[in-house]
Amino acid sequence: MKNTVLALSELLDMLPDAMVIVDSKGRIVFANTQVHGLLGYTPDELIKKRLDCLIPKTFRAAHKSHLAKFRHNGQAMTMGNRPLVYGLDKSGSEIPISISIANLDLGGERYSIAVMHDSGEIQSEITNITFQAETDPLTDIGNRLRLSQHLQTAIDKSSPFSLLFLDLAKFKPFNDDFGHEVGDKVLQIVAGRLQALVRSNDLAVRLGGDEFLLFLDGLDDTEILEQRAAAVADSVARPFHIGDLSSVVGVNIGGAIFPRDGGSERELLKMADQNMYLAKRAGVPYKIGT
Repeated sequence: MKNTVLALSELLDMLPDAMVIVDSKGRIVFANTQVHGLLGYTPDELIKKRLDCLIPKTFRAAHKSHLAKFRHNGQAMTMGNRPLVYGLDKSGSEIPISISIANLDLGGERYSIAVMHDSGEIQSEITNITFQAETDPLTDIGNRLRLSQHLQTAIDKSSPFSLLFLDLAKFKPFNDDFGHEVGDKVLQIVAGRLQALVRSNDLAVRLGGDEFLLFLDGLDDTEILEQRAAAVADSVARPFHIGDLSSVVGVNIGGAIFPRDGGSERELLKMADQNMYLAKRAGVPYKIGT
């Protein structure tokens, strides 16, 4: 194997991507010069190191199991079409890479060849696409998809949080009397006011139409939630100006607290929605509690 690699080393160093060859014990027996640009190591620094040194600790067990199955099954073949994963560079930073792996049988031993490509641009594009998919195009705040992601993460961690479900009062006349352009502007003004009220770990989203929701991280106290609801109602109800139009819009707010009012997204939204309708029927700005 050593003589074969030496004979091919000049050719392998001409590859545009980083490449390492690993023996059956998981030790790196060859690295081309491109690994330095991608991972910060010189080829000599990687020789005899275990491949694990290039895998983030949280992924090592899964990677080891996956690679073992790949090396054991079938003939020499490509493992995949450059799946996006994370590698660990010399500084200890995780970097997005795409990787292709193939088995190579030489001298009665099976080696694995890993070709790695910098996928920072791909990761950036994926992040941007994901952000756009989770953003309400009219108001530029989060949408239902982003809310679901936040809720599921908090529920999985059993982290306390509260929801405030908002339904604008007397909003329809803005569309009917002044047109949808004015109605859209009202929604944008409300969204901006809500966004100004949330902290970095909170979330303001537009559910659709004239319905909004606030996710309030770490808040599970009824009294404090009532104070937040009152502040939200006051902010939304402030007068606004659109061209020559000066007006106000009202709001009804319903609250729900996790885990007191439910253990799932469906249960919590249902409780917040029900409390919002109770507030609307009672003619009050908000209703918190079961």
